[in-house]
Parts: sequence; C-alpha cells; structure tokens
Amino acid sequence: MQHLPIFADLAERDCLVVGGGAVAERRVRLLLDAGAAVTVCAPEVSETLARWASDGRVTVLERPFGGLDVEPFWLVVAATDDRATNAAVAAAATAAKRFCNVVDDPSLCSFVTPAIVDRGPVTIAVASGGRSPVLARWIKGLIELAVPIRVGQLATLAGRWRAAVREALPEADRRRRFWQQWVQGPVAEHVLAGRDDAAERAMQATLDAWRHDADEPKRAGEAYLVGAGPGSPDLITIRGRQLLAEADVVLYDRLVNPELLAYARRDAELICVGKVPWKPSITQKQLNRLLVGLVAGGKRVCRLKGGDPLIFGRGGEEIEALVAAGLRFQVVPGVSAAEGCAAYAGIPLTLRGVAHAVLLTTGHAEEHTAAALAEAPVGQTLAFYMGVARYDEIREELLRRGYAPETPVAVVESGTTDRQRVIRTALRSLARAQQALEIRAPALLLVGETTRFAERYAWFQPSKLEIFDEREPALARVTR
Repeated sequence: MQHLPIFADLAERDCLVVGGGAVAERRVRLLLDAGAAVTVCAPEVSETLARWASDGRVTVLERPFGGLDVEPFWLVVAATDDRATNAAVAAAATAAKRFCNVVDDPSLCSFVTPAIVDRGPVTIAVASGGRSPVLARWIKGLIELAVPIRVGQLATLAGRWRAAVREALPEADRRRRFWQQWVQGPVAEHVLAGRDDAAERAMQATLDAWRHDADEPKRAGEAYLVGAGPGSPDLITIRGRQLLAEADVVLYDRLVNPELLAYARRDAELICVGKVPWKPSITQKQLNRLLVGLVAGGKRVCRLKGGDPLIFGRGGEEIEALVAAGLRFQVVPGVSAAEGCAAYAGIPLTLRGVAHAVLLTTGHAEEHTAAALAEAPVGQTLAFYMGVARYDEIREELLRRGYAPETPVAVVESGTTDRQRVIRTALRSLARAQQALEIRAPALLLVGETTRFAERYAWFQPSKLEIFDEREPALARVTR
C-alpha cells in the first residue's frame, strides 16, 4: 500500500492553495466542500476565485508564492502550471512538515487527491497512487452504480440510534450481529426508499425485539416495479439496477434484455411472465395474483418491465392489486420506448419550429387509436406503441382524420439494440413498407415532421437506415 487512506476533518482549518487558474479553482472548491478555511496565493486569480474572495468564502493573496510561510496551514496544494513554483511549494511544505499535493506531479506529492463518491456523511475515496486519475474516476463510476443515493441517510440514522443500541445490547458480539442484520433489514429498506418515518418505527420495533431476546422481526415483502428501458441493457437506471440486485424473485417481461438478468442475485428466482401475441401465456390477472402472493409471503420481488412501467406497461394494474392487498411497493421509472427509440434513431420528439407536442398511444386496438387522435394537429409527433400488424388500419385512420398522404413517418425496429433498423417512408406507403421490408415487433411507429431528421441526426452506428418509396422500382434504398 503506497498511500494510507485518511479522511481529514478540515472544518474551519486553514488550508493553502497556490495557483489561481481553473485547476486551482477545482481544488479550492473541494476544500470548501470539506468546510476548510482556504487561502489562495497567486499573482492573478480566475473570475470565480475573485468572486469567492469578494463573497468572503476564500482569502486571496495576490502575489507570487516566493517563500510564503506555510506553517499556519494544515494542508497545502500546489496547482500552478510552473513546475519550479510547484517544487518550491512542495519543498516548503516538507520543511514545515505539512502534507502537500502537487497537481499532476505524483513525485512531489506527500498526499494524493482521490476520486470521491460523496454520499454524506458516507464518503468513498478511490486513488491510483497518482498514476492514473482517469482510472480512479472510472472505478468511482462503477461504485456509484452500486451505492444507493440515500446511503448517507442510512448512516445518519445509525448515528442517531448508536447510543440506544449500545445501551439495549451491551454485549459487543450481539451488537455486531444486530448491525449486520440491520443493514439488510426492513429499516434500511425504508430509508433507501425514502420512508423515513417508517424507518424510525421499524428501528424501534427491531431493537425492542432484540432487547427481549426475540429473533429478528420477519422481513416484510415488497414489490419493485422497475423500468428496464427499451432494449439496451445500459439504459436501466442506477436505482433500478440496485433493486434488481436486491430482489429475491425477478418477474421479467419478454422484451427485457436477457443481459440485465445477470445483475440479479445468483440465488434469485427468475420467472418469465412475458405475454406472447396469439400464443398461450400468462394473463394479467394471473400475473397480479403471482405478484401479490410472492410479496405477501415476504419476498422482495422485482417486476422488471421493458420501457417504463407506467407507459403501456400495465404497471398501474399491478399497483392496484398491491394496494388492494395492503402490500408495499416502489416504482422506478425507466426510459420509455418512445424516448429511447426516437433518440437512438436521431429523431427529436419535439423540435423548436417543427414539433411542440408529443402524443403517446397504442396501435393495438382500433377504438383506442381513434379516440386518442385529434384532427391532424399541426406541430405534433405521434408515437404508436405496438400494433405492427395494424399499420394499414392506422394509416387509413390518420388519412381519414386529415393527415396528408405525404406525411413523413418512421418505424424504429428493435430500438437501442445492435439489431436496430430505422425505416423512413410516407404515410401513404406505411402498410406497403411493413410488408415489403418485413417489419417485425418490437417496433415503434413515429408520425410527424421530425422523422425527416433520422438521416441528418443519425449517430447510433449499429443502426441501419432504410428509405422506402413505393414509386421507385427498387422499393427500398438502404442508406447506411
């Protein structure tokens, strides 16, 4: 171990930063976040540092370092672009026995500044011994995926109850076992879900049970309705991935990317509850009963849904079943198919001067489609979920409601995945394109002027773009 990790309490302690540019500014900001009293020494300072000085947040000495006495300072940072000055700062700090960090020069450092994951009061630091700050920041990103955003609130609660736990459980070994179970028990679950009042009550109940030699209270079940995004496994949210990793059971849809299941616990039960069109599959009522039964039995159940749970995902029906049964649940929104597929196809859903509104609807049922559509509104993008087999009826309904036959449309097939295909055509040719190019579900249909930008704004390299015009002999032209 090259460096001993130390978390320094710098609140109201004097620290010196030599340098007045952008690099020094970043170090000053970090020290201010830690509550330090910061002095900046430089002939000139940035506008931000000057503003902080005028606001009284920092003290600025507008002069060269030139042997400034570093004795009054607990910590010293050299952040100039002149190595001779930086070396002089490091030498002065060493002579005064003060820790010194020289930015981007590990050989002159007596301490290094790590990449920080701040979940105050929980702080996680990652360092590479000054060899590769980029690597440290990359590792920091991986940690941020795994550490819940409210873990700091969990530490704060533990601090409030620490004395009470010590009094109730004087034996150190038993107290250790209490805290080990506590961190994965109902109290922690309440805190991480933002249910602070429930967490306090559960903490008292848990401690009472341990005080009277009872077993840990039985874990209450909970459902997590998690949006998995439209296809790409990296579009799930951080919170969704965390809850997926905690679940005892995962109920996943047919369209959920199988790669996401690798984030589930090894001992988790994985159950596919996807509905397959025109084939025998689980009904929604059966799924609701399964979900309620598992949660009522004390299981933590991740209901993993493609896209967003509450946008044509029937998440509302599952929530109603859970509410009727008096069971706990959380909802983690996901990137919807309309958002994800349009973005990966280079199609803005709204665009100044082109489209100012978006209508999300489904192409499954004719009555639903007709009820959702206005009379050919100007400046609106339509997004049709599902309904590939009904493109002919959708076209006729739109034409009947005043849409012009040349209205541009786009179909995004297998959006956000390496199999993505974008088909651009005119409304009049939609049904013919579906047949000629063998468009298959899952596919999102977008109608409106912004679909013309699919070629200009294309950025997702695995995607293939096809232009279909039934007036051309070749029927389709592959452009990329």
